[in-house]
Amino acid sequence: MPRLAFRPLALFALVGASAAIIGAQAPQPQLSPTATDQVTAQIVVKLLEQSHMAKPKIDDETAKKWAKTFIKDLDPQKYNFLKSDVAEFLAEETTLDDKIKEGDITWAKKVMERYVQRSDERYKDVVDLLKETPDFKVEEAYVDDPEKAEYPADAAEAKERLRKRLKLELLERKVAKIEPAEALKKIGIQYKDRNRAVHQFSSSDLLEFFLSSLTKTFDPHSSYMSPNTLEDMMTQQLHLSLQGIGASLQSEDGYAVVKELVPNGPADKDARIQPEDKILGIQKEDGEEISFVEKKLSDVVRDIRGPAGTKVRLIIQPAETKERKIYELTRAKIELAEAHAKGQIIETKSEDGKPLKIGVIGLPAFYGDTGALNRNEPDAVSATEDCRKLLKGFKAQGVDAVMVDLRDNGGGLLLEAITLSGLFIDNGPVVQVKEASGVKHLDDEDAGTAWDGPLVVLINRLSASASEIFAGVIKDYGRGLIIGDASTYGKGTVQSIVPINEQLGRRSPNLGALKLTIQQFYRANGESTQINGVKSDIHIPSLRDVADINEGKMDNALAFDRVAPLPHDNFNKLSQELVSSIEVKSLERRKGSDKFRKQDEQIKKAIDRKARHSISLNEDKFRAEFVPDEDAEGHDAVDEKTKEKKRKKRYGERTVWEPDYYNDEILKIVSDYLTLGSEKLASIPIKAAAQP
Repeated sequence: MPRLAFRPLALFALVGASAAIIGAQAPQPQLSPTATDQVTAQIVVKLLEQSHMAKPKIDDETAKKWAKTFIKDLDPQKYNFLKSDVAEFLAEETTLDDKIKEGDITWAKKVMERYVQRSDERYKDVVDLLKETPDFKVEEAYVDDPEKAEYPADAAEAKERLRKRLKLELLERKVAKIEPAEALKKIGIQYKDRNRAVHQFSSSDLLEFFLSSLTKTFDPHSSYMSPNTLEDMMTQQLHLSLQGIGASLQSEDGYAVVKELVPNGPADKDARIQPEDKILGIQKEDGEEISFVEKKLSDVVRDIRGPAGTKVRLIIQPAETKERKIYELTRAKIELAEAHAKGQIIETKSEDGKPLKIGVIGLPAFYGDTGALNRNEPDAVSATEDCRKLLKGFKAQGVDAVMVDLRDNGGGLLLEAITLSGLFIDNGPVVQVKEASGVKHLDDEDAGTAWDGPLVVLINRLSASASEIFAGVIKDYGRGLIIGDASTYGKGTVQSIVPINEQLGRRSPNLGALKLTIQQFYRANGESTQINGVKSDIHIPSLRDVADINEGKMDNALAFDRVAPLPHDNFNKLSQELVSSIEVKSLERRKGSDKFRKQDEQIKKAIDRKARHSISLNEDKFRAEFVPDEDAEGHDAVDEKTKEKKRKKRYGERTVWEPDYYNDEILKIVSDYLTLGSEKLASIPIKAAAQP
């Protein structure tokens, strides 16, 4: 079964959880391609031409796009490269297609070496600029759309552009009430770490970056994954388990710093290691020490991680001290339980005072261990099986309706999207898939449902891929109410993971994999979710609606199209009259809400700002545009402290439902749905075939 990709992967590392990459240190990046890199590049090119659904040809026109994409990916804000650099690089652009077929990636090495040089120059500028005191009363603006800017003509122009960026970052922290000294310190460390990360680039990193820039010229979701990236994606994102100590790390000023502990992991159970402690290194059995200071974080992670049952001796510097302690921990298999589906029952009341119970399922991803499921292992990880258990519990407690919250759910496994849909429909087509041989449909083949009562699906602009398949099924079958942003993300393509070493026809080392777009999927009604996504029935506006967060804003996104619709059940749970009645009541409530009015003002300001493509660096104007009244913060306005709090909740304290004015309105909509739609909410579906 092909896999649906998660949102595009950044380079990351894990120690039994997740780690943010912003580096340790290597004196100079080791960028010379190896013989293995050359073979890998040649295989990737052949696979792209043979197996990508667009059947692309890697020729001079492709090479031109590829060169520009690689430069843009390295320097998206146009701070580092000078105009003369780019002109020099592009003079060779039409040679890339011929060179890559020979495994030659020396052009990428040349560009990257120049990038390292420019990064060093910009970092020196940062150090100088942070010594200056910015004047927030001056009338000037920062251009926030790099597409509207040229590459700087010289170093002076590059420094001026960077000055405005630093001023914006200081202004953001000032309005967030962060002390100036603390703001300067954090920004200085941030840019130092970025520069350090550039020096950590390896030939493997360069190959991943360069080949992924090639794949992105055909569509935004194909990419080459290095062996380490592939391992992390398969274990942490899809299987939700790994082996290690259960600590999330982040690199800060050259140190590996503990940011979070996975509940019930070895570090959490041991209790000596705490968030903000530094891991200085490890001590081997013979007493030899391996230092982690100024070391690349992904390498730190792999030194710490290891098979369950083995021991590791960590050299720890507790937070806010200069002490040095050695803690021995036993590694274990860690289930990322907080990344599984979670349930909660919300008790509320209808408009006439009738008590209601709403069962909420928070589903962060469509995860699963396909191999274990195929082997019928009883404890195989599966989003569908987790949700089935939650639904059983909801039924036992007599809930009146179920909400499946897919907000921020970027997708996952296609198989899980199909089986999860089957919990709410009897049987029938879930998704149609178009590939080179034609269009086929994949069906829910399990008769019966796990929940046939009132259903609501929550979406936003970050609900993508498998989330859109599920939401599309619920909409096409008339099974439930879709609430949230105007539409989902709009990713309607399927990616398959193709291991590179399998193409050699013999045993070989792990060469990574090509995540390759091989299919496009369509709803039972024949419409692709590509670009358009799935539209909500009840739209509650948010700032995401006006942000550039959707497939249509991605470079080289495939176009929307249709195939023939398929006959399918209609559960008759919704009618346009019912939806309109619910929408009118919601609109009346929002008009009377100060907080929704404040949010509407923020949305209008965001639209105006997008039209200008600039942000004022005058403090008064910045505050007027970005800082809502303290007693009526917009749903999307999140200060730095709140962001930090949410980051720390990622594994250990993720809540299913957080009361706020936006979620309160959702509960009122569900109450209206139950009340106004009581005559429509029959538990037995009415069969009504869709007509082609």
